[in-house]
Amino acid sequence: MTARLASFFCLLVAVPAAANVAASTRMPAAFTLSPGTARTRSEVLGEELSFDCSGAEREEACRFEARYRLRNGTSEAEVIDAAFLGIRVSEVRVAFDGEPLPVAEGQADPPESVLDTGDAAQAPLAHEEALERLASTSVERFGFTLTLPPARGGELVVRGVVRLERRFLPSGYEWPAVQSRHVLLSSEAWRATHWDIDYLLGPIRTWAGNPELHVTVRFPSAWEVGSSPDASARTQPEATGWQVRREGAHAVAERRFEAASAPEWFNIALTQRKSWWIPGGVQLGVGAQLGEGSRFMARLGYQLAAPKSFLHSLSVETDFREQLVLAPLTQYATPQILIIPSLGLGVGVPVQVLPEARPGLRLLVDLHFGPVGAALSWDHYPRLREGADTFSRLALLLQVGL
Repeated sequence: MTARLASFFCLLVAVPAAANVAASTRMPAAFTLSPGTARTRSEVLGEELSFDCSGAEREEACRFEARYRLRNGTSEAEVIDAAFLGIRVSEVRVAFDGEPLPVAEGQADPPESVLDTGDAAQAPLAHEEALERLASTSVERFGFTLTLPPARGGELVVRGVVRLERRFLPSGYEWPAVQSRHVLLSSEAWRATHWDIDYLLGPIRTWAGNPELHVTVRFPSAWEVGSSPDASARTQPEATGWQVRREGAHAVAERRFEAASAPEWFNIALTQRKSWWIPGGVQLGVGAQLGEGSRFMARLGYQLAAPKSFLHSLSVETDFREQLVLAPLTQYATPQILIIPSLGLGVGVPVQVLPEARPGLRLLVDLHFGPVGAALSWDHYPRLREGADTFSRLALLLQVGL
């Protein structure tokens, strides 16, 4: 399974919450998916999670900050062994009420050690994908110890850097017309680039309380934000649930959850859209003008897409003797799907240069399988001045795209 970039901001307890164990006997928490049973007496009142991805295009990374509002409402102090767990994270720092806490350097947990077998057995079907994905992921653990005095609240802050991971979405058996018709010169420019951050929400349930989780993402305004509908992150991200506002060169997206109803594994996908137009390639054609006065014809042109389903071309057509036509054309073209060819319907304004200059109207239908195809065009030249004749031309050409 392809590893996805994940940031897991989790505070987990290593020993029963009722016990205050000496420092020499405590270990940082093991990483588990929570079945929903609180393991602390202290509560998490809320979490503010923010990602600053304003420099993501240059750095392919985001700076994150997770703020937890904590409260120990009991009459006894509680010593909690906690851990920040993440994938592809660095520069992790932890502070409580502004005071830095010592953090153990990242320790890589092998995939099989991050799952609690009891949790896996009790996990509902909705959690199976998260469990499967987590089982194939090596989790880095940054352990620290937190002491909450009785009847006291405080703010725990975790900061660091998370590297973005590019999502691969296979095209399957469908190719846009501009790509299938110009396999030599066209590029992948029509594809959007998706960058992933993953965040595991479930482990916060190992704390008491049902906090609200507020997620904020800052990113370039030309980008888009969304989430995958499942944990696999192999589908197109969806913008559902996000509220986005623009702030000059950047945008800010927000989303809120309650811990009890939040998904175990939450995906944040940043999408970098490509240019609205897509370069195509050269188009060559040879064939004949049909009907009375039939003759050999050749075509040379260039074609591009804007957007990807609409092809725009400018071509020169000639019989190398008496006839020369410049033909701008716009057409709608279906994608090629496996062995189903691409069908195009277009309209244009051919301008006859020889034997005399006059504009006309063109209707065109073409069929392409990959770069090879055929085009049938009908040109009509109306009478625009006294003494000129109205006439039409029908041409059939075989085409190849480069």
